[in-house]
Parts: sequence; C-alpha cells; structure tokens
Amino acid sequence: MGSLALIGIVALTSVAAYLVATQRLGWHPDTLPAAMGETLECLGLAAMFLAGNLAVGGAFIFGLRIFSDRFISVYGLGDIALALLSLLQAIVLQSWRRSR
Repeated sequence: MGSLALIGIVALTSVAAYLVATQRLGWHPDTLPAAMGETLECLGLAAMFLAGNLAVGGAFIFGLRIFSDRFISVYGLGDIALALLSLLQAIVLQSWRRSR
C-alpha cells in the first residue's frame, strides 16, 4: 500500500473522529489545538525516551562485548518494539504529569 493511501486513510479516520466528537459527544472544537499541543509534547517525550533507551541499550551491549568473550549484535535495538515501548513510557509520564 502506498504512503499516499496511508495518509488518505489516516485523514479519513481523523475527519470521522472529529465529526463524531463534535456532533455526537459534544466536545468543543476550541479545545482541539490544546490537545494537539499535548500530543506533540508526548511525541517529543517519546523521542527523548527512544534516544535514552538506544543509548542505554548500546552502552549495555558494548559493555557486554568488552567484558565477555561473546559477540552481541546491536541490531536488536532496531526493533519496532523499542519505539512502541518508548511511546508507552511517554504516555505514562505525560498522564502522570497531568494527574498531579
């Protein structure tokens, strides 16, 4: 599936969610920019967690290489699960900050 099709699908579901939220759930469109700002904060936090996780993981792997006779590949750090877990860390931290 082409990237243009993916953008179209995401745009369609975003418009549908906007219509349901404003017409059925009674949410005010005025609060959408604040929600988008908070989302961008969360994505920035996720990027920081990903960078930290990659740095700690790389240091751990290189440390194991130095102190043991085994070769351990860094390719495992490229797994999509690390990015998803970093996003989860950011969501939890953002929610915790909001609940204070």
